Amino acid sequence: MGVKTTASTDVGLVRDHNEDSVYSGTREDGDVGLLAVADGMGGHRAGDVASEAAIDAFVEYVETHSWERSSESRQELLGSAARAANTSLREKVAENPELDGMGTTLVGAILADGEVTLVNVGDSRGYHIHGGDIEQVTTDQSLVQQLVETGQIEPEEADDHPQKHVLSQALGTGDEVEPDTYHLPLGGVLLLCSDGLSDEVPDSEIHDSVAEPSSIDDAAESLVELANERDGSDNVGVALAREV
Repeated sequence: MGVKTTASTDVGLVRDHNEDSVYSGTREDGDVGLLAVADGMGGHRAGDVASEAAIDAFVEYVETHSWERSSESRQELLGSAARAANTSLREKVAENPELDGMGTTLVGAILADGEVTLVNVGDSRGYHIHGGDIEQVTTDQSLVQQLVETGQIEPEEADDHPQKHVLSQALGTGDEVEPDTYHLPLGGVLLLCSDGLSDEVPDSEIHDSVAEPSSIDDAAESLVELANERDGSDNVGVALAREV
């Protein structure tokens, strides 16, 4: 069994530059895949600098370390890669003070041996579409998620909360970061996305858009188009993978 990966991003219909960055790739033998999505923030175009630099540092760290390891070791690898990306952004800010205040989310995944290992910082998300169902694998690192977990608001209040996009963690905003990691069987399709998709398109429609096309390339383009049709006020970034 091999792995097919793809990624797509779009500026949307309102903004003048794209602060989302995406990555998809496989090793030459096609049996291991790597995905990443980052959603940047910060004034003076610093958001796109942050997301692109984070993806570059994350991918470089993973590719220069052995992927032939246990699922537990892959979780450690991805956590270390996210911390390396955070360090890279902090160094950029130190060298370029005009970038102070920039940051980015990051969700990334390694697919190997029929398994998925994910890492997440911020509120970009990982979804597993399998057997007619869609499951949000990652948990948002956000103020609203903390309010839900502590019982201060109900889950159904989260989508319309005025502080929905206040993050509890982001890469580049502090010297230390604590990524969350996850592990699950692959099967089906893995989707990573920025909130430009998850805010605008219900999970059920994300599922249908991924399940219906014959290729994940078509699915990626369909998701971007759907996000733009629904609102288009935000950048959108998606990355998908499935076994082949």
